[in-house]
Order: sequence, then structure tokens, then C-alpha cells
Amino acid sequence: MKRAALVGSVCALIGVVAMAWGGSTPEASRATTQDAHPPSPNVPLMNDHFELVTGVHAAIVSGDLEGAQRRARQLAEGAHPVEMPPAAAPYITALRRAAGRAAAANGDPEDVAAATAAMRAACGDCHRAVGTMPVMPRPPGSEVGGLVGHMLAHKTAADLMVQGLTIPSTAAWREGARMLETAPLDRGELPRDRKLTRAIAAEELRVHALASRAGEAPDQRSRIYVYSELLQSCSACHALHKGVWGPAPH
Repeated sequence: MKRAALVGSVCALIGVVAMAWGGSTPEASRATTQDAHPPSPNVPLMNDHFELVTGVHAAIVSGDLEGAQRRARQLAEGAHPVEMPPAAAPYITALRRAAGRAAAANGDPEDVAAATAAMRAACGDCHRAVGTMPVMPRPPGSEVGGLVGHMLAHKTAADLMVQGLTIPSTAAWREGARMLETAPLDRGELPRDRKLTRAIAAEELRVHALASRAGEAPDQRSRIYVYSELLQSCSACHALHKGVWGPAPH
């Protein structure tokens, strides 16, 4: 009974992490975008894109492939934009094509993760092309220690890497990669489950190994590849024990 209570307490704490893993909230991004740039007919469309892409990202991180594909389908099949700068057109097309690939991925996490990373990068490429750099709030840190604190540190690092792709910002990307290079958890700090602990530990090691590759990625294309691998690892780990380990499905 004591062991069950301890595991339950750990999993309840992990649930706190679940609430945050989707990245910056649409509300926060909407406010900072409107503060940074005068209102225009394009702002609602950009907010819609942001909410859908963020939803896809949050779902794949939590291991909810069905949810990720459902949101990707909404983006791929949505109304085509009007009154957009001509320079934005190819990137919006790239965004929707990536969403279509995610929606049609037949439940393959590798394909969904790759398409999700491509969607984030398409946003960044569009912002660069039209000369509009959104202002995103810095991801909050955490004073929490132990397992939950470690997972929150993963989240902060991943949020910075997402900003690196989406703004785009090399500084944010590299800072996130450096943060992710923290020492992996000891197996003794993971939830006790003979069937899962080894698999969780393997994914935890993989996440930190990817961090060094991320920091060395010189351009947007190479960052897409490494971030898609990171998404796959997060998704695989969180899907191991749905409802107990990792974020809840979105």
C-alpha cells in the first residue's frame, strides 16, 4: 500500500507538468503579437494557425497521435487565407502541406513528428520572409526539484527550441539546446514499474543526447530534423503509460 501511495503521489505531481507541455498558450501569443504589431486583417489568421499548430504539437508531445492528426487535418483543410502579403504565400502552402502529411500519416509517430517540426519551421520562414518577428514571452523557469523539476526543465528547454524555429531565433534555439544538455535522471528517480522503467530511462537518455546535436544544427532545415527526433522521443516516453506517466492527451 505504501508503494502504491508513493507512485500515486509521483504521478499526481507529473500531472502538474502535463498542464504545461504544449508550449506557450495561444492567449499569451495573441496578446504579444497584437502589442508588437498594429492590428491587421492577417492577425486573426495567424492566431488561428498558431492555435492549431500548438494543438498538434501538444498532442504529439503527450503521445496522442489521434489528437495530433485531428488538429492537423483542421489546418490542412481550413479556408485559404486572403489579404496576405505575396511573400507569405509559399510558406502558408508549405504549412498546410506539412499539416496534410501529419493528417495522412496513418498513425506513424515518426511521420507526424517530422511534419509537426516542419510546420513550426514554416511559420518561422514566413515570419522572416515578410519581416514580421512575433514577440513571444520567455518560458517560465521552475524552482521545483526532483523528477517534476527535471521534466519542467525539459519543457522550458523545448519551448525555447520551438521559439527558435517559430520566431525564428538562433539564440533561443541554442539556449534551449544548452538547457536540454542537463544530466539525465538516475533510474532510481523514475517511477517504479518493471515494465516501463527501462524504456523510460532509454528515452530520457536519448532526449539529452539529442541536445548536443541540436546545439550544433546550423540552419532551419537541420533543426527540423533534430527537433522531429526530439518530438518522437517525448511522445514515445509519454505514451508508455497513458494517464499515469506524462502529459494527459489533448
